[in-house]
Amino acid sequence: MKSTSISLAVAAALASTCASAAGGFSYTHQWTFNHTEANGSSALGSEIVSYDAVNNRLWVVGTDANGADLGLGGIDILDLSGNLVHSIDTSVLGGINSVSVANNKAAVAISAPLKTDPGLVRFYDAASFAALATVTVGANPDAVIHTPDGSRLLVANEGEPSSYLTGPAGDPEGSVSIIDTASYSVLTADFTNFNGSAAALRESGVRLTGPNASVAQDLEPEYIAVSADGSKAMVTLQEANAVAVVDIAGANVTAIRPMGLKDHSLPENGLDVSDRDGPGNDPLDGNIQNWNVKGLYMPDGIASFTNNGRQYYVTANEGDSRGDWPGGNDEIRVGNADIDPALDAALAAAHGSDWKTGDKLGRLNVSTSGDTDGDGDLDELHAFGARSFSILDADGNLVFDSGGQLEQIIKISYPELWDDGRSDNKGPEPESALVGTVDDRDLLFLGLERSNAVAVWDLSDLDDIRFIEMIFTAGDVSPEGLSFFSNAQGSFLAIANEVSQTTSLYRVSAVPAPAAVWLFGSGLAAAAGLARRRKA
Repeated sequence: MKSTSISLAVAAALASTCASAAGGFSYTHQWTFNHTEANGSSALGSEIVSYDAVNNRLWVVGTDANGADLGLGGIDILDLSGNLVHSIDTSVLGGINSVSVANNKAAVAISAPLKTDPGLVRFYDAASFAALATVTVGANPDAVIHTPDGSRLLVANEGEPSSYLTGPAGDPEGSVSIIDTASYSVLTADFTNFNGSAAALRESGVRLTGPNASVAQDLEPEYIAVSADGSKAMVTLQEANAVAVVDIAGANVTAIRPMGLKDHSLPENGLDVSDRDGPGNDPLDGNIQNWNVKGLYMPDGIASFTNNGRQYYVTANEGDSRGDWPGGNDEIRVGNADIDPALDAALAAAHGSDWKTGDKLGRLNVSTSGDTDGDGDLDELHAFGARSFSILDADGNLVFDSGGQLEQIIKISYPELWDDGRSDNKGPEPESALVGTVDDRDLLFLGLERSNAVAVWDLSDLDDIRFIEMIFTAGDVSPEGLSFFSNAQGSFLAIANEVSQTTSLYRVSAVPAPAAVWLFGSGLAAAAGLARRRKA
């Protein structure tokens, strides 16, 4: 199937039923734990969850939204029946962010009370819960992940600013710490070698927008995935719309790869740009079509997987602005923006003279990076996030993107998950990505923060990528962290839900299915063509 025929294939497939798509996949909700003080929780929320294979438990850390930046929260350890086994209060240390468990050791990332100061990683014995070591790392350690053999722990030191108005003191450098989990020695892969290359990076498509920031200050590592052989890591640089390649043994950043811009005027890349486009502003309505808009991929979560002996990575393209920090706002509604006359003419020709009204493009939130010539008006419309997942090769090159199908799937097949109120701002917000093997099938679990669900895709055949199911339970809101694991009892997916402060466990199974509703035929071959056209 050619990439230009995807829309036709989707339309034809809608005559089928969702049951055929999910015919080879099933999930069963096992339990949900609510991390409240009444239930004995110190986590006081649920943001990241990691499976302890030695002791058959789940380690769960709380969420910044519930006060972690103020030094609140901690860790809850659950058994696989959903019972609280132990709880650890980490409030004296700072704001807790992430956890990863391997080889009977749990590693927890904690920001300093003043988050622009160096943070730390504390290691615990996963059986006795005793503290083993504390390692100093970079500012605001936001994510941790072990290498496949557990011998190294990689830490994404996001280095978020407290303010862009206070100079370097308010904007620490981003980096990746690499910790030997036996000796607890630490090496740091930073971006200082790129400080003299800002112009070249911008020219290549890396988005550097931090006011008065060096490259090392501007880049903010978000999530990390490690290659199957444990030699390399791929790091998402969300605000920069890029990924970085890290040599683990040498603790060096070897490359920064821009993700580029997604052309939403192409048939396969439709999106809904307004939360006011339905009859009577019906919140379940939506108008998915092609617009003269370019999407900033801005990947958040990332996962590693291999296929036919080749290394790949998959990114959840959420999008994010810098508007949370004083002096860094780079977000504006189209209706409030000054538009270059040439762009105005192009938009009027494509979408009518009323293109700037609220039921069209007027309410879409875009980035000021669309001012490509620096004269104060927008020359292009750059939307935050690509509302999709992408597949990258071992070098970080984009080889596949799911196009506009995510919104199509939700709108048509899962209308109860459609939130038109987010159409003007990042849509379903793909947040997290995880690949697990279930009954010999490689499945992508894609957390959708605003749709309150996890989308499941079959990646077993990269020339025939298929959507197969949505996993969700009423009451679970905003899936953030995912953990997939298999043991003697079967295969399971644990989901940390940030807003509802709940952790849920699902048993999952999959057998070959004869057909699927949503097909991405000729996946990598077609996507390679898309990538070439995008760069042209």
